[in-house]
Amino acid sequence: MERLLAAIAAVGLVFVLAFHVVRPLPGCDLAPAAVRFAHRALFSLETWRWQTLEGDHFLVRYRRGDEENARMVLQEAEKLYYPLGEAFGCFPQKKVLIAVYRDRASLNRVFGWGSEESAMGVYWAGVIRILSPQDWIDAVNDEERSLIFRKEGPVAHEYIHLLVDYKTAGNTPRWLTEGLAQYGEKRYAGVAAAGGEGRESLKLTLEALERHFNEPEWQDYSYAVSEDLVEYLVEKHGAGCLPAILEALGRGKTLDEALQEGGGEGLADFLRSYQESVA
Repeated sequence: MERLLAAIAAVGLVFVLAFHVVRPLPGCDLAPAAVRFAHRALFSLETWRWQTLEGDHFLVRYRRGDEENARMVLQEAEKLYYPLGEAFGCFPQKKVLIAVYRDRASLNRVFGWGSEESAMGVYWAGVIRILSPQDWIDAVNDEERSLIFRKEGPVAHEYIHLLVDYKTAGNTPRWLTEGLAQYGEKRYAGVAAAGGEGRESLKLTLEALERHFNEPEWQDYSYAVSEDLVEYLVEKHGAGCLPAILEALGRGKTLDEALQEGGGEGLADFLRSYQESVA
């Protein structure tokens, strides 16, 4: 068995090197299908000694002794499978892999991050990694812990990143996938809102916005304006435009072309209209 897993990992590593994949930056990095295949193989090697909970649509890997938290993650994921799948027009053919990490240091170590990173969840290349609720929820009983996890947890956010990645084959700008994840987790999962009142003015070009996402001084703004852009898109064209836009991106269309197909207007007109709505 160990030899088989080692062989799978070796093949995966070849794919990774061939596509020049590097460790993702904090946030969401989308990846081509071949890279997702390779990463799933490497993930299998990383977690082959872990325990597994299997649902109808998800496989949750966890360390021995953390079953209660892993089950909470699985239940939340299964609950979101159909509403999020319908919202974004994507139902993965294979069961989605989720790993639950006992502490933040273990999660950060996977990506070579330092202690300054505080992500509760990460999606990358076909795999969702979640920080165990036990690490960050101080609740007196299971019911309270489950409620807090549902309102503040990362499952919906990271699963939306996966759906967008699969639907578009990775052809998605950062602002769009982050905006969709924030919009979707609030609308379909009831995640508590955390933002100011009113829309943010677009102070940067979209190209500059992409570059500034991981810069501390721009991070809050980048996430806020991304969410505002997506919410305005839905307000103007209806939630039904989202699967159409993502499908067009998945066929290799530019964002301008995808917006024309799904929303009936190009990118320049959409941005102009957005700015006018802020003024």
